[in-house]
Amino acid sequence: MTERTQRLARYQDDLARLLAALEPAERAEVLDGVREHIEGALAEVPGEASEADVNRILADLGSPGQVAEAALAERPATGPYTPGATGVVTTIDLLRSKLVGRWVPPVALVAVMVGGAFIFWGFPAILLGAGILAIAISPLWTGAERVWGAIGLPVFSFMIFGSFLILHRWEASVAGLGVHTISFYLFAALSLATFIVLWIRGTRRATRLSRDVSHQSDGRLV
Repeated sequence: MTERTQRLARYQDDLARLLAALEPAERAEVLDGVREHIEGALAEVPGEASEADVNRILADLGSPGQVAEAALAERPATGPYTPGATGVVTTIDLLRSKLVGRWVPPVALVAVMVGGAFIFWGFPAILLGAGILAIAISPLWTGAERVWGAIGLPVFSFMIFGSFLILHRWEASVAGLGVHTISFYLFAALSLATFIVLWIRGTRRATRLSRDVSHQSDGRLV
């Protein structure tokens, strides 16, 4: 597979992820339209399409985020009209297309980790809720990764210090360490590992989207 083919495939994969809120038929319609546009534009290029040609074609389409935002904004309302309901859905859909920057993984994951660890103090629950919402909405993670980020990470972080409150009465020990101490290190390791993996994967996808936007901007200057 050539670099050109890989880039076009990444573009369509990123767009499909951003359109996750659409019904399958609607999503397929948008993706088919984009695919037909790309194939038609490539067919008009004499000979083998160059990187500049690909940049120009994708620049004409817009970034995956822009295409997804336009598709979500133009989605017709279905079913009986309920005051406020359509607006809420549209707002969430548009947020999904916005939460693709490289700032999203560190901010969302830190909020979840800190909120989960210090939720005993009460106010960190706001951080926890905001972080979970960002992870659940952002298309930078897969479904399984969202579960680890929205459920696994806060639970592990909570148990870092919660283990002392829950297990402090246990007398059992291993190699001189109390059960609560072992639990502390175990959940700290799980929390850190989950944090790092999700940060790397989310940042990698955000960087790819940013690079595509940059390439498209360069294509407009060619």
